[in-house]
Amino acid sequence: MSVVSLRAEYAVKAVLRLALTHGGEPVQAREIAAYGGIPTKFVEQIMHDLRAARLVTSVRGRAGGYVLARGPEEITFADIVDATEGPRSPSNGRARGADALVQPVWRSVDIAVRDILESVTVADVTANAVDSPMYYI
Repeated sequence: MSVVSLRAEYAVKAVLRLALTHGGEPVQAREIAAYGGIPTKFVEQIMHDLRAARLVTSVRGRAGGYVLARGPEEITFADIVDATEGPRSPSNGRARGADALVQPVWRSVDIAVRDILESVTVADVTANAVDSPMYYI
């Protein structure tokens, strides 16, 4: 069971790739796609969402690509999920019957997931990376 969409998972992978070279050269869309196993046509859509949320910026030109707009320690997984899925809030509707019985459980799941997403930064995850991605041709 996945708690976030595939789009959000791809966005996390894209941001992680940028974090691995934070402060260095911009990363091109094809490199992001290869690193994250993301379909190339999907990368541009995801990067658009991340730019709109001011998590990444784009650099034009031959050596252009994408860079993080802030430090990896300032970007939480919640920021990335919100950028691609919109802000999530725990369900709080009025339910009847079986739905009324299970709704408190799903609300607790939503709250727990949100707490975890808000507590983990990109820097936390990339801190264990051995090296920046290397490509051999």
